Amino acid sequence: MKLTRNLLLITISTFFFFYSFHSFLILPLRIVELGGSEFDIGFIMSIAGVSTILLTPLSGILGDIYKKKYLLLLGSLVLGFTNFSFTFFDNLYYSYLFLRFLQGCCFSFFFVSAGTLVAESTNKENQTQALGFLGVFAILNHALAPTVSAEIIKYFSYDFFFMTTAFASFASFLIALMITTEKNKKEDKIKEFNFLITFKDNKFILICSIMFLIGGSFLTCLNFAAVFADSFNIVPITTFFIAYTGIALIMRIFFGWLPDKYGPSRILHPFLLIYGFSIFILSLSDSFWAFLISGAIFGFSHALVYPSLYSLALMFSEEENKAKSFSICSVSFTLGGMIFSIIYGLVAELYSFKVMFLSCSIIVTIGFFFLTKKLHKEIVYDNR
Repeated sequence: MKLTRNLLLITISTFFFFYSFHSFLILPLRIVELGGSEFDIGFIMSIAGVSTILLTPLSGILGDIYKKKYLLLLGSLVLGFTNFSFTFFDNLYYSYLFLRFLQGCCFSFFFVSAGTLVAESTNKENQTQALGFLGVFAILNHALAPTVSAEIIKYFSYDFFFMTTAFASFASFLIALMITTEKNKKEDKIKEFNFLITFKDNKFILICSIMFLIGGSFLTCLNFAAVFADSFNIVPITTFFIAYTGIALIMRIFFGWLPDKYGPSRILHPFLLIYGFSIFILSLSDSFWAFLISGAIFGFSHALVYPSLYSLALMFSEEENKAKSFSICSVSFTLGGMIFSIIYGLVAELYSFKVMFLSCSIIVTIGFFFLTKKLHKEIVYDNR
């Protein structure tokens, strides 16, 4: 895969954006400090998913018509001001809900544009690897952002933490300014505004269904893993994130070529089952090493699954509908995360974190087993 100037700029801008965004994985600790419950954590953290779902379809439409660079700039700039605004408020059900809603809007504009820009910057043979390369910078911040943020809060304050995330967003904005893109042609685009055009293919529906389950389980783990670890006095509380990130980075960097060589659909079935198993291990975790092992297995499986699904979605999409297809996959992921976070936040409050993660692992593993088998059959049938 050739590393072009644009690809490098997009990934660096993405790194700073995701540092800013994923730093808020530590926000549940602040919510607890302000008197919030497990349900409050799930509800407040998932509200960003509501705005992402509402705005992502619009992001896909605008991305297919106008320069995607503009959406990158909009998302990073507004996120900076939004994060800075956290320094002025500490009301959970007014200010925090509203600001999390704005964060979701920013994410929808930035993520859809970054993903499709990367796909357009590479040939189809290296598309999965390129998306995986972009994901390296995003994955890195699943561990780096909350770990650094936890130290900033420990030695400084929450206000200083909020300001550092704002500066990271502004850095993302400045780097995105240097990206060069061709102006999209508006002709023949307006007639493609029918968003349901991407659902004509059964394969795409199956991909979105899998993304829904991944989003639900993935964001449930990220939203509650730190609080779960804290309940056992695990140090650091970000052990799960660190293990996940380290293994996922190794997989993306050294084995990111596997889906392109053997086909994304062949990668999905075994790796998704391992993914479900990793959540089962997390449900049994009560020590540093248990959290470390579960995070490592989680990272090993998730590393290739995510870019493979996006690559398949783009593979089955017309050129003029790629941004829409990418955005619908993103909506599916976010919708799953929003619904699972609220439901499992309530499960954790009524029962325990162990029951929450255990039930999550059972549901997604069964879903993955049947959906991936069906998807593989559809692809094989179409290739005859």
